[in-house]
Amino acid sequence: MNLWGRFAGSTFLALIFLVSCKEDETSLLGFKNTSDKFKVTYQEVPVASSVMRIDSVLTYNNISQSANPRLLVGRYVDNTFGTISAEAYTQFGPVNSSINIASSATLVSAFLVLSPDFYQYGDGVSSSNTFTVHELLDSIPHITSPVNELPKSIQGVPGYQPFYFSSSIPYDPTPIGSTIYSIDPSGYDQKVDDMKNNPDKLDHKTIDTLKIPLNATFSNKLFSLAKNKTADYTTLSRFRRIFKGLVIRPGATDTKVVGFNPDIDSTTFSKSRLILTYDEPDATTGGNVRKTIDFSIFNTGLIGFSKITADRSGTPLAALPDPGVEVELDGTRYYQSGNPITTKINFDKFLEFADTIPNLVFNSVQLTIDVDDATPHTPPPSLRLRYLNASNEFINFNSAVDTDATFPLYPSMTADEDGWYVIGQKINQLVTGSFFDLIYNAENQSYTADLTDFFQTLYEVKDAEFRYTNFALVGFAPQKVGTAPRIGKSVNRTVFNKDNVKLKIFYTVPAVTK
Repeated sequence: MNLWGRFAGSTFLALIFLVSCKEDETSLLGFKNTSDKFKVTYQEVPVASSVMRIDSVLTYNNISQSANPRLLVGRYVDNTFGTISAEAYTQFGPVNSSINIASSATLVSAFLVLSPDFYQYGDGVSSSNTFTVHELLDSIPHITSPVNELPKSIQGVPGYQPFYFSSSIPYDPTPIGSTIYSIDPSGYDQKVDDMKNNPDKLDHKTIDTLKIPLNATFSNKLFSLAKNKTADYTTLSRFRRIFKGLVIRPGATDTKVVGFNPDIDSTTFSKSRLILTYDEPDATTGGNVRKTIDFSIFNTGLIGFSKITADRSGTPLAALPDPGVEVELDGTRYYQSGNPITTKINFDKFLEFADTIPNLVFNSVQLTIDVDDATPHTPPPSLRLRYLNASNEFINFNSAVDTDATFPLYPSMTADEDGWYVIGQKINQLVTGSFFDLIYNAENQSYTADLTDFFQTLYEVKDAEFRYTNFALVGFAPQKVGTAPRIGKSVNRTVFNKDNVKLKIFYTVPAVTK
């Protein structure tokens, strides 16, 4: 019988927030004894941890996923994590390839328009960023056969395209456009609040966008192809071979990284696209009629991703070894999304404690992390506990050809939106429940997760093969406008001392009767 069958019937006690640390003072804990046959006890168990880098973190935008897309562009300097830079690579293609343009039409202007999703991270003060556009010299290749073209660890993952924070495409060093854009963090925060709570207050037709003028050489080449309307224009795969795509690069003095939504759906405040404006003669009036052609940067058949680099010279993290190799460093623990650094958590000491006590029932198990909240570098709003195997590799449920794809799920582990195994609720083999995430409380500068169900299951499992104790902290939350979501779609970071990672346990055992 699989672990789901062995543990699906388990019923666990509800969580009540607890603050005391003394045995038997249950009237103060919320677990007052109702019988002298049972005893409620508190135990704080140390949690081992280490620091390591992660590779293979995806940054591409997948139109088949429910989460909103995001492109990151910018740069900021962090004394702890180094200089963080992001540049966005994207393909583009005609929104409507059937438009007829008169041969006598003349081009007026061309702009790349990007709509902020109001995510920003950096120095926290108003400043200007520089955005420079270059043409790609090579195509962004599409994966068409997930079984034959991908490593077995991610074969079968729906819609997978292998573009990571470290991916890059060569580009022409001569820019085709550039502009300077002012970013006010407090204004961004207000926009986020309005879009969440007062959407009627905003006019999606006038909300701020970044407009980058494109030069005549590039614009006329594109306009000429649109006027001729050959198969090179009307067939997207052929169009992409001529116009391979664009990269938007930050300025050398930028002080923040910002997010853009590449979608063209203006009803959700996003108007990102490439626009050609042209004049066409009007035979009736003898004048001209002004028209536009739109090119999408986010649609079926188009790929976009962010490249995120980190120069960690002169920081404590400069000595980090290859990805997957864990180190102790100086006792400080780190987490950063984007160009990722994670803290590995190990729960072996929980088993050393729990296995010595028979008939153990957990009232509450909380994992807490008190962080060094260094304004303006706010921590990620939540962290997820993603399973690590013995080789410090993640395991993906969707990978049908991977031998680890049969990794069993018991009720307190599940697969996240990208298929990675995490601590969470598994309702059954087909239905994913909630995730048991660490949620950040800015007032307390602390993360807290209720892991009662997970540790009750871990205690009841006696087969060492299925006692999962190694996990990595990963920034992952449902993406909303302005937030810091997936590990590859943000650059939020946090720092904490290894002694501030605590497992706080309240449990019930039968009282000893003499």
